[in-house]
Formats: sequence, structure tokens, C-alpha cells
Amino acid sequence: MLCVVLLVPALLRAETLKIGIFDIQRIMSEAAPVNTYRQRYQSTLELKRKPFDQTEEELKQLREQIDKGKLKPEEQMAKEEEFAQKVLVAKHQKEDLEAEVAKMDRWMKAQVFKDISALLEELNKKEDYSIIFERSTVAYYKNAIDVTAKIIELYNKKK
Repeated sequence: MLCVVLLVPALLRAETLKIGIFDIQRIMSEAAPVNTYRQRYQSTLELKRKPFDQTEEELKQLREQIDKGKLKPEEQMAKEEEFAQKVLVAKHQKEDLEAEVAKMDRWMKAQVFKDISALLEELNKKEDYSIIFERSTVAYYKNAIDVTAKIIELYNKKK
């Protein structure tokens, strides 16, 4: 540790540091390719959500039949048992859907981070940065070193 502390001033004299900061949240909300990923994600999610929505509709209809009270006792019991089983099916479908959402969210973020890594390398080649940080890892910085707009511009041109 002491070596690093002693070497830093020498390194700073040898080379001027060029530092950049980028905001991943802003990139996620403003970059066109992220919206493309999000649209793909949403359409896939809608397809996977249909069975759950259908089960919920069936549960609603069963509940209405049960609540009307116009069923014979044996029919009432059968409907209540069917309702209880459909509740379990809906619970499993919801858990599966939530797991799928989490999986797709991880995939999308991984894809965006992969894309951003390549963009950071490209930006570094053009402008020779010593280091580029993600905004959430820095307590304070001057807006002059924010390269988020440059990254978004490069990203929008790539995809």
C-alpha cells in the first residue's frame, strides 16, 4: 500500500490523467439500442404472460360461479376444489413468470454492459482516457468529465 501511495505522485508527473464518468442509468433510459432490447423483452414477456392471465380469468369466473350460490352442494364443493387447484396453478405460473422476468432482465443488462464495454474501448481509442468510472462509484465529479452523452451518441450510431 505504501508503495502505491509513493508511486502515485511520480505517475501523475509522468502522465496527465484523463478521467471520464458515465451514467449507466441515463444510458439505459436514453439509448435507442436499449429501447430495442426492451421492446424485444416486452414482446417475449407478453407471450409468456398469456397463460397466467388466462388462469386469472378462469379464477375470476369460478369465483363468480361460487359466489352466486346457485350451485348444488356437490357442485359447490367441486367448484371450490377446482378454484383451490387453479389458485395453486396461478401461484406457480406467477413464480415462473417472475423468474423469467428476472432472467430476461439479467440478460438485457448483460447485453447492454457488453455493448457499453465495447463503446468505452472505442471512446478510449479516440480520446485516450486514463480511466473511466461509472457515476454510482464516484462521490463527486465535475460535469465536464461526464462522457455519458458521447457514449449514447456512439451507441445510437452502432445499432
